[in-house]
Amino acid sequence: MLEAYQKHKTLKALEARLPDDAELVKTTLENAAGDVRSDDLAMLILARCQLLCEDPGEAKQTLETLISGNPEQVLAKVELAKILAAENDLEGAIRLLRDATGTRPDVDENWLLLGEYLQQDGQQEASQNALNQYDMIKAFNDKLKEAERAFSNGEVARADKICRHLLSLVPAEVRTLRLLARIAKRFQHFEISRSILAQCIETQPGNAALGLEYAYALLASRKHREALEECHRLIGIAPENIDIYELKAEVLYNLNHFEEAIAIYRELSGVGEKRVKSLLHLGKVLKTVGETTKAITCYHQAMEDEPLSGHAYWELANLKTYRFSADEIAGMQALLKTGKHTAINEVLIQFALGKALEDDGRFAESFQYYQAANSGYTRIRPFRYTNHNVELKTFFTSEYFSRHKVSGSVPDAPIFVVGLPRSGSTLVEQILTAHSQVDATRELAGINSIVRDLMKPNQPVQEQYPQSMANLSAEQIQGLARGYLDFAQIYRQQAPYFVDKAPANFQHIGLIKTLFPGAKIIDIRRNPMASGWSLYRHFFADSFLFSYDLETIGKYYNGYIELMDHWQRVMPGQILTINYEALIDDFPATVEAMLGYCNLPFEQSCLDFHLNKRPVATPSSEQVRQPIFTQARDQWKNYEEFLAPLKRAVGLQ
Repeated sequence: MLEAYQKHKTLKALEARLPDDAELVKTTLENAAGDVRSDDLAMLILARCQLLCEDPGEAKQTLETLISGNPEQVLAKVELAKILAAENDLEGAIRLLRDATGTRPDVDENWLLLGEYLQQDGQQEASQNALNQYDMIKAFNDKLKEAERAFSNGEVARADKICRHLLSLVPAEVRTLRLLARIAKRFQHFEISRSILAQCIETQPGNAALGLEYAYALLASRKHREALEECHRLIGIAPENIDIYELKAEVLYNLNHFEEAIAIYRELSGVGEKRVKSLLHLGKVLKTVGETTKAITCYHQAMEDEPLSGHAYWELANLKTYRFSADEIAGMQALLKTGKHTAINEVLIQFALGKALEDDGRFAESFQYYQAANSGYTRIRPFRYTNHNVELKTFFTSEYFSRHKVSGSVPDAPIFVVGLPRSGSTLVEQILTAHSQVDATRELAGINSIVRDLMKPNQPVQEQYPQSMANLSAEQIQGLARGYLDFAQIYRQQAPYFVDKAPANFQHIGLIKTLFPGAKIIDIRRNPMASGWSLYRHFFADSFLFSYDLETIGKYYNGYIELMDHWQRVMPGQILTINYEALIDDFPATVEAMLGYCNLPFEQSCLDFHLNKRPVATPSSEQVRQPIFTQARDQWKNYEEFLAPLKRAVGLQ
C-alpha cells in the first residue's frame, strides 16, 4: 500500500539536496532508469539536475520524453520552453507556453514568460495580449491570496465577500469555489461544501488534492459509500498520497469494515508523521470490536510517542474500565503545569483527570478538572442553545398526521431509538439487536441528511424545514423513504428489522412518522440529573455542543421533554417511553414490553444482551458488554453539591 508513498518520499528527499548535490542526485536517478521514466516527479528532478550539470541537451530529451507520456505536464512544458528559447527556437518555446497557459490559465508567471518570448519574436500585439492576461490574472491571484489569508486569520465574512466578487469576474473558478467550500465547512454547512466541491471535481477530475477535499466532504456528509468510491479513484490518480489511505481507513470504519480499517491503520502506524494519529484511530477501531487490551496498548504507545497529546489520555479514560495509576495521574497534572500544550490538549487531559480522580473517590478535585475542561471547550467552541420546538409543534399537528397516514413508506423495518445521549440508548440498542430478527447498524445519519436537504436557510420561512415539507407530494415522500432505506442497507445484514439509534432524532419524529407511518420509536429517558451529569463528564467534540455547560444541558433536557410530550399528544400510543431506572430495576419485564411493542417474539438472547458480539462505537461500548450495569445509576450524587445550575434548570431546586 505504501510503496508509492515511500518512493515519492525518497524523490522529495533527493530534490531537497539540489542544487548542492546535483551530480550525485543525477547519478542516483540515472541508476534507477526504469523507475525514473515511469514517474513524472523523478523525470522533472532529473531534468533539473541535467540543467544544473550544464547538460541542456539531456535535459531537453528528458523533458520531451516526459511530455510525450503526459501531455498535461505543465511544469515540463515551461522548463522545455526555457531551453528552446535559450537555443533561439522561439517558435517552439511559444508553442509550449501557449499549451501550458491553455491547460493552467491561472498561473500568471507563464503568461509573463509567454509575453516576453512573443516580444522577442517580434509579435508585439500578441505579446501585449499575453502581458495583459498576466496583469489581469496576477491581480486576480493576489486578491484570492488576500481571501485565503483572511480565512486563515478567522476573517471569514471578509473572505466570503472577496470570493463572491472574484466569482462575479470569473464564474466557476475552481480555486475560488474551493475556498467557498471551506467557508461553508467552517460553518458546518457540509452539504453546501460537498456540492461546491462536486462542481470543482467535474472541472478538474485529475486534481488529487481537490479530490481528497471532496472525499472528506463526503465523509462529513455521512455519504460513506460515495467517499469510499472517491478514495479508490484517488488512489488510482495519486497512489503516493498517504492521506488518501488514512481517509479510506476512516471511511471503512464508518462502513463497519473493521478488519480492513485495522489493516490500514496498522500499516500507517509504521509511518513517522502518521504514527500517533494512526495509533489513536487503531485503538478506536479495536475498542469498537471489543479488543480492549489491544486498544489500551495503542493508546499507551501514542502517549509515549507524543506525551503532550491529550487524545490518548482521554481515550483511555473513555474506555470506562481503565484505571489510571497514581503515577499516570501525577504525570497528567505535571503536563498541565508545563504550559506547552494546545488548548484542545489541555481540555482532553482535564477530562481524563476528572475521570481518573473520580475513580479514586476524590470527587471535589475531580469536579474541578471536569469544570475546567468544559469551560475550556466552551471557549474553543462557543455555543448558544436555541429551542426550535415552536416551529416543529406548529407544523406537525394532529391534523397533519391525519392527512399523511398513507403517504409514507409501507415497510416498518426501522426501529428508532431516541432520547438524550448518555441515557441508555446504547443499552436499548444492544438488547434489541441481540434478537435474531433485528440488525445492528450504527448511529445513522440518514434522517439528519434528509433534514439538511429540506433546509433552505436563505429562502423565505415557508421554504425552510419543517414548512418545506408542506410542498412534498406523496411520491416525493416515498422517494425520501426509499432513499433512507437504501442508505441504511449498506449497514444491515439480512434480518427483517434494524435499529437506527441516533438520540437527537427525537427532534425529527414528525419527519420519521411521515416517511414511515408504521415505524417503531422507543424513547429512553433517564433521571435528568444522572443523564445531565453523564453528559457533562464526557468529551463529545462537536457532536453535542450543548453538553459543556450545566445550565444549557438543563435547557436542552427541558426542550426534549417538551417536544416528546407534543409527539405523544399528536400521535397517542405510537411511541414507547422507557425509563432507564425501570429498565435496570425490572429488567425482564421492561425487555418484554419493548419486544411486544416492536411485534417481536421473546428471545432469551435479549436478556443475555452482554453476550452480543456486535461492534459498538459509542462511549458505552464496554458497559454494554457486561450484564446490567448499575454502577452509573447514582454517580451524579457524588457531585450533587456542584450541580445546582443543572438542578435549577430542570426544576429540581
